Amino acid sequence: MTVSIWRRQLAGPLAFVVAALLLRSRVVESPEMAAQITRGLVGPATWPTLMMWAIAAFGLFWTLQRAVTVLRAKGSVNATALINAPSQDALKTPFSTLIGLGVSFILVYGYLLPVIGFAASTLLYLVCWCLLGGMRKPLQIGLIGLLGTTFLLYLFVKLASMPLDRGQGVMGEASIALYRLLGIY
Repeated sequence: MTVSIWRRQLAGPLAFVVAALLLRSRVVESPEMAAQITRGLVGPATWPTLMMWAIAAFGLFWTLQRAVTVLRAKGSVNATALINAPSQDALKTPFSTLIGLGVSFILVYGYLLPVIGFAASTLLYLVCWCLLGGMRKPLQIGLIGLLGTTFLLYLFVKLASMPLDRGQGVMGEASIALYRLLGIY
């Protein structure tokens, strides 16, 4: 068993752990301001910080899972082929396409947040995820999108006092009107 097999199998998961732990302190631009508007345990940095800890924990779990796979393959005559086969086959399956689309949705969502605002981009994001997940009933998709977006607006804007992007121009005005309609402002 060579060092390169260990490095190849563990580098990705360990990178998630290290990146999440390093980025945990950078979740808000001004930690002092975030601390001032925090109510009890919940504030603007709470959700992103929890997500970073979750990414680190899952990355650690992923690292352990990969290490167990390498150790199990150690006794195999063709350990390199056994370890590499799943990752090479995964690139040819439709599941890899779904993963690629999912990552693309996340990137587009991040791009659209400042442009069309949290409410509109979250609604689009949830609808796209429902479609990607195989849902086809318009009423069900619409309800998940609307109720999910409304829940997240209350959670982040009302409860956590997070200053979410409202969007630019007309979308910014529409976001403010929506917040007033929902009683968030």
